[in-house]
Amino acid sequence: MSVAEAADHARAYDLDALEFDVVRALLTERLTTPLGRSAVAALGPCASAAAANERLAATAALAARLAERIELPLAGAIDVRSWLLPFLAGEHVVQARDFADCKRALRAAERCRVWLLAAAGPLAAFAAGAPDLGDLVDELEQIVDDRGEVLDSASRKLAATRREIEQAKLQVDAILSSLLASAELRKHLQAPEPVWRHGRPALQVKSDSRNKVGGVLHDRSATGATLFVEPEAVIEAADRLADAQAAERREINVVLADAARGLRRHDRDVLAGVEFVAAADLLQAQARLLGAGFTIPQLRDDGPLRIAGARHPLLSMRRDAGPQHVVPLAVSLGDPHRLLVVTGPNTGGKTVVLKTIGLLALMAISGVPIPASEGAQLPFFRAIQADIGDEQAIAQNLSTFSSHVQRIARCLRNASPHALVLLDELGAGTDPEEGGVLGYAVLEELLAARTFAVVTTHLGRLKDFAYRHDGAENGSMAFDGESLRPLYRLDLGIPGNSHALDIASRVGMPDAVVARARQLLGTRDRTLDNLIERVQVARRDAEADRQKTADLSRAVAEQQAQLEGRLADAVRKETWLQEEADGVVEQELRRAQAALHEPLTALQSAPGVHGERARALKGTVDGLLKQAALHRRRMAFCQALKKGDQVFLPRWRRLATVHKVDRVREQLTVEYGNVKLDVPFEDVSWLQPLGG
Repeated sequence: MSVAEAADHARAYDLDALEFDVVRALLTERLTTPLGRSAVAALGPCASAAAANERLAATAALAARLAERIELPLAGAIDVRSWLLPFLAGEHVVQARDFADCKRALRAAERCRVWLLAAAGPLAAFAAGAPDLGDLVDELEQIVDDRGEVLDSASRKLAATRREIEQAKLQVDAILSSLLASAELRKHLQAPEPVWRHGRPALQVKSDSRNKVGGVLHDRSATGATLFVEPEAVIEAADRLADAQAAERREINVVLADAARGLRRHDRDVLAGVEFVAAADLLQAQARLLGAGFTIPQLRDDGPLRIAGARHPLLSMRRDAGPQHVVPLAVSLGDPHRLLVVTGPNTGGKTVVLKTIGLLALMAISGVPIPASEGAQLPFFRAIQADIGDEQAIAQNLSTFSSHVQRIARCLRNASPHALVLLDELGAGTDPEEGGVLGYAVLEELLAARTFAVVTTHLGRLKDFAYRHDGAENGSMAFDGESLRPLYRLDLGIPGNSHALDIASRVGMPDAVVARARQLLGTRDRTLDNLIERVQVARRDAEADRQKTADLSRAVAEQQAQLEGRLADAVRKETWLQEEADGVVEQELRRAQAALHEPLTALQSAPGVHGERARALKGTVDGLLKQAALHRRRMAFCQALKKGDQVFLPRWRRLATVHKVDRVREQLTVEYGNVKLDVPFEDVSWLQPLGG
């Protein structure tokens, strides 16, 4: 997108009138790093529906990870652009601390890139354009630590120089310790500890003992009582230390200069990495909105606008906004009507409806979740224009009406089938008759352009527009005629009354003034007003009945679910009881078989009829066991087993893994720990009995 195209794209959306900064503030509160602020500030409508949907898909995918308490590895990233841009322009000398901050930002970028690519899907697509900064981060890790200290690993010469410094320090300390071991010398010192003055080691000598301690005088105390003298014995070692420290500073400068050239060679990747961290931080902030009642809308190039359960983002996040203050908005545009004319009393919430629709549309085409119920659908608007508010354009010497007209004219210039126009109090600010006909003509123009539009008005002339034109619909802000209070609910299909006199009476206008106003109003035909009032009452009653029906249906559904749960529990319990009963029967049969086994075996070899009867009796006992229901089920279960299945061994009361199935011999080989056992089918169960 060229600069001119970007400017035209920005002008097509009225972010200020719809208070898009409210959205930016919500996202800023959820950022992890200071880098994200720039991405939030630059947030606006995407160039296409595909781009917005990609961002929404990535937001949903990241929200799923956040629900598992897995966040992007953004910790430690610092905003380095305050010096990075001047540095790349040759206007800043980079310091070691700058490199440390840059390393932390680029390290976060690389970790996020790897993390997102590993996540695959929409998150990998989000990171696809991010630069690979692994090698550059590794180089910076060798140069500086996170505190901004240049490391020994930055260069071999630096490491060698620092070893020289350590050796020189040890020599200086050894010489000073040797000197301080002299009791004669310590008599002339204010304190027995050596100190450093101007980078040189010194002893704290009493002022009247100057001639007793030889060496170079470097400093005096504020009172003059203490002299700081470098002993002659340590001068040579201290010189070697100073030379090594100077060499260290020179080598550090060389290292930083080389690193600076490296940053300049990778300037595009460095800047892209920093911007990627900002974008990733913004994406995570958007994902956090999904945990606060926001949802992912369905966004298409064409199609209707369908929103239910919608709230203004600012009101949706207020803890003190109860149901009586924030009534969810439901609105539908595009099929069959694209133009909605909203009427109703002042303070009824008409302006909030306009801003909510406009702001949610802006959020959706910017790839940001919206505060609405699941399943919201919106077209990708290529322009969103609004005339909201009655401020006078003093700088241009324009009246309230003139400034309104200018903004409406701008809205009409942007009117198209892919635009959303929001007009507040159309026709106000001038003579009602002239304002009415002008507003009527504006509505005709919007309808002809097939623009998505929501218009609020108090003018009676505009209330019947929707009845006379296909593609237009009436709406009204609900009002309780008994309590004389607005209900802050948008009702579609009927126009509303202004209730100006009723509201004036409620908010404190003297009764005499209201009575006189009603007298001046005269006996105008109130047939339409009365009809509207009856329709609104009927709608309220129908809504109350619908709510009662919905509550009753919910209660019935809950009771049905409870009954079904109880029935399932009863069936499960009956199954277990049957299993237990079958198990008891089989166990008794096995005991009988075991008790009769030895005598029957002996009798089988008896001659004549006794042997035949014994063999028949043993066959009968064995047959009873095989005919038991539990036995038949066990055989069927074991015959269907395969390697790797789990079985229960009642004799050992343990689970084991099937290794081999011998269906001919009716035997399993199971793995029990590190041991393999051959187990007959009779010793195998498919479940643990109750209490097992």
